[in-house]
Amino acid sequence: MSSGAPAASGKPLRRANAERFGAVWRRAHRGPDALPPRPVFDELAAHYRGPERTYHTLGHVDDCLARLDTVAHLVAAPDAIEIALWFHDVLCDPGARDNEIRSARWYLARSAGTTPRFRIAVCRMILASRHLQPAIRADARYMVDIDLAGFGHPWNEFRRTTDLVRGEFPHKSDAEFARGLAPFLRSLVARDAMYGTAFFRERCEATARRNVAQLIAEWRELGYGV
Repeated sequence: MSSGAPAASGKPLRRANAERFGAVWRRAHRGPDALPPRPVFDELAAHYRGPERTYHTLGHVDDCLARLDTVAHLVAAPDAIEIALWFHDVLCDPGARDNEIRSARWYLARSAGTTPRFRIAVCRMILASRHLQPAIRADARYMVDIDLAGFGHPWNEFRRTTDLVRGEFPHKSDAEFARGLAPFLRSLVARDAMYGTAFFRERCEATARRNVAQLIAEWRELGYGV
C-alpha cells in the first residue's frame, strides 16, 4: 500500500507505508537470515486491510506511528516500540481473548535476524496492548499510551472512533456491543491513572475520563443495560 492510500477513517496514510516499514525492519532485523521487509509488509497489510475491519486498520497504525514520532526522543528503544505497533493488531478476531498472543507469535515466526532481547521486548509490548493491567516497563508504558491516546481526543472524534470499533461487531446488537465494551472502559477509568506516562497523562487523561463517562451515560440513556 502506498503512503497516499486512504485509511478507514478517510484520512490519507502518511506513515503506515511500505517504505517506513522497510526502514525500521532493516534496522531491527540485520542478520543474514532476516526476511526481506516487503513480503512481510504485504502480508501484514493484507491483514489490516481485511474487509471486516473498520477500526483495526492501517489507519490505526498510522495514528500510532504519528504519536510515536512525537515521543521518540523520550523512549529508550523506539524501533522496538515501532515494530510492536506495526504488529500489535495484525491478527484481530473481534471478541477473541488471544488476539495479542497470536499477533506476538505471528511476529516471532517472521523475526529471524534480530536478537532474542529485541524479540522479547517487542512481544512484551504487544502483550501489554491487551490492557489487562498497567504496564511496568517504561517503553511499554509509552506503547500502551500511544495505543490508548484516542480516548483523549475531542468528544466528536472519540465518538466516531467508537463507531468504527462498533463496525467490527456486526453480529452484535448495539446493546450487546455496549455491554461487552463497558467493563473494559470501567477497568481503565478505575485505575489511578489511565495513562502510564506523564506525557500522555498531561494531554489525554482528563478528556479521556470525560469521554468514557459521557459514552456510558449515553448508553444508559438508550437503555442498553450497562
